[in-house]
Amino acid sequence: MKSATPGFGAPARRWPPEFYRLHVAGWAMLLAGAAAAPAFAEPVSDRVLAGHQVAVQGNCTLIKVSFNTRVAYQGHFPQGNAEEVRVNVRLLDPLEPSQLARESLLAPETKVPLVRTIEFETERARNPTLTIRFARSMAFEIGQGADFHSIVLALPAAKSARKCGTHFPVTATGAWSTQVAPEAPSSHAQPPKSAPQRDRTRASGVIAPADLRTAAASMDEARAAMRRSEFAVAIRLLTKVLAYPENVHSPEAQELIGIAYQKNKQPDQARAEYEDYLRRYPGGAGSDGVRQRLDGLVSAELPPEVKLRQAKKGAIERGTPPGEATWTVSGSASQFYVRDDSFRVLRDPTLPAVLNPDREDHRVHRNAVLSSFDLVAAWSNSGYKSKFRFSGTEEHRFGVDDPEIYGASALFFETSMRDLGTLVRLGRQTSNSGGVLGRFDGGLVSWQATPWLRWNVVGGSPVASRRDEPFKDDKAFIGTSVDFGPIYGGLEFSLFAIEQHAHSILDRQAIGTEMRFRDATRSMFATVDYDVHFQKLNAAIASGSWTFADKSTLSGGLDYRTSPYLTRWSALQGQPYRTLYDMLKFNTAEEIDRMAIDRTATYTAATVAYSMPLNNHLQLNLDATAAHIDGTIASFGVDALPSTGAEYYLGAQLIGTSLVVEQDLAMIGVRYASRQDSDAYSLDLSTRLPLTPDWRVTPRVLLSYRDGRVADFSEISVLPSVLLNYYWTKDLSLELEAGARWTRRDQAGAREDTTDLFFTAGFRYDFFAEGQSRCPIALPICR
Repeated sequence: MKSATPGFGAPARRWPPEFYRLHVAGWAMLLAGAAAAPAFAEPVSDRVLAGHQVAVQGNCTLIKVSFNTRVAYQGHFPQGNAEEVRVNVRLLDPLEPSQLARESLLAPETKVPLVRTIEFETERARNPTLTIRFARSMAFEIGQGADFHSIVLALPAAKSARKCGTHFPVTATGAWSTQVAPEAPSSHAQPPKSAPQRDRTRASGVIAPADLRTAAASMDEARAAMRRSEFAVAIRLLTKVLAYPENVHSPEAQELIGIAYQKNKQPDQARAEYEDYLRRYPGGAGSDGVRQRLDGLVSAELPPEVKLRQAKKGAIERGTPPGEATWTVSGSASQFYVRDDSFRVLRDPTLPAVLNPDREDHRVHRNAVLSSFDLVAAWSNSGYKSKFRFSGTEEHRFGVDDPEIYGASALFFETSMRDLGTLVRLGRQTSNSGGVLGRFDGGLVSWQATPWLRWNVVGGSPVASRRDEPFKDDKAFIGTSVDFGPIYGGLEFSLFAIEQHAHSILDRQAIGTEMRFRDATRSMFATVDYDVHFQKLNAAIASGSWTFADKSTLSGGLDYRTSPYLTRWSALQGQPYRTLYDMLKFNTAEEIDRMAIDRTATYTAATVAYSMPLNNHLQLNLDATAAHIDGTIASFGVDALPSTGAEYYLGAQLIGTSLVVEQDLAMIGVRYASRQDSDAYSLDLSTRLPLTPDWRVTPRVLLSYRDGRVADFSEISVLPSVLLNYYWTKDLSLELEAGARWTRRDQAGAREDTTDLFFTAGFRYDFFAEGQSRCPIALPICR
């Protein structure tokens, strides 16, 4: 069946009727409300997951799961073949609290279904977990993404004994952070004879820094030889490069050696190299050009009558020049009802009996329906790749005067031009690099000057409040950064400068650097942000991990940052002014700077974590954190905030799988927290039981106890809950969670009993469609 969309003639997957039946009115209301509200409104919740991308290299499928924040890999479980893997990560940037405890992504579309679900649990802030559920029991590898905004999953073919590695390929103009089209089945005409099979193989493992420098020099010599038409010399140099383990030069070397063979009048060898390129890099930067050249070689060997028949039919092969584009449309829709009530009973023998109950004894903290819609449309031809992204949320709150909250966490258009090595993105987007502090409305231009040098320019308006319109309070920033690398193996670093104004007043002026390194077993990230105007350090963050031969992982981090980031806008806290411009009418610039410094605290923390597999079914996770937040200074009529003092957190978790039934999961966790006002102890017990391939039930009990240090009090709480998941189809899942928390607090002879009841129920639906088309020649993408 052909797609019904005008101009798209290739077969496409139809969305099942469940999508159209489920809450059509709800989605119409969401989109209509988003149109009526300001074009850019802050989201109801801040999504942590950004999307994913798929690449195929030989017998390996690589899946990169991207985040809206920088993340550090801290280990995964289990280590061997499994139907599910849990990846422990640490969030390196602060985010708004999520409205839901879990997020999910559309399962990647691959030729053979490999992944069934991708979920991220944000409820336990100290142990965020990315859970990937496979279509069957599989071997896998997990590693840190080179950009430190992602985790990379590598899946070797079922019969392949070769290790994949977790180096995700990067094109010259960047990679999508959401769903991309899987490789389409080859449509090349069958040649009259088979291409010769090469016996050259690449070394496994990670290339050494010295070898990478040698490979770079060989590439320069090979390009020069190609310009001199010395194709035999170029073939020899490129063969040397391709003998090294997979590295940043491998894709270009693979493409160039095919061209060299073709120009050297060795078509059979050229065809073998082109086909090897498409097997390894189906979505690579040169894939379209390689397909065109391969089509030309195949067509040259066909009998004349076959060529004439094809020309008469006007068939368009994948990768042919103008007039053809590939496209994908993917996304997800979800709707959840959330309810959270609390009941309080206070018994104080020193007070008279209460005849009329206090309205505060029963509170409805949450009674709302959350509707979310995420859409990605991408299309490309041999010279362009473009994408449109919308991620919106609507919250309907019952029993309040202003029940509707609309938001858009992402709304942008992006295009990359292969020949120019340039990427442009306009709209609402999120960035945590180059001095940008999260979500903003504006634009980004990125130019890949050389394989190891990229220049970026960014500008726009920061987004701080749910109902913020673009450039609210005339706040705007502009910044630039230069990215270097990879050099010396997996090392990359950036330099940036950024300046922000509120009206005509300088708000933030900073310079800084960011460093990233990763190889097969180690990763390291560090960044420094220095405010030039205040001459103070805004942030100094470092994080790293090391996976040993026994699959245990040691990770740690150091974190120093101002909270919030030091800007002049912080001076408005506690003052009767709406903007800095209003404030400057009654205060000097020096006074505003003093207020901003006095209102800004400093957060310092150090953490270390260690995960150790005990056997194929058990793993032990340990972590320790020390943290401190300085107090603020009283000035200009604003009271000081006290320091938190030194806080210490210790935790241990034992996790097991397939202990009672196949693919079950059980966890026992203990945690101790030492704070300035109290000591806290907790015991966390949970298990997940697969009732059937489509049903999962996860009961949990959390016991905690607090003992006051300054005030004489004790507090004990019990939190039982149960989570039920039903995967109705590959694309549609239902979720229900219910629980209660009973808390008893004794202080100064009084007893307070609190009962919290919470309930969440809803669905998630994922959709995907793809195809090819000959689009109208007037469109830029067809040129």
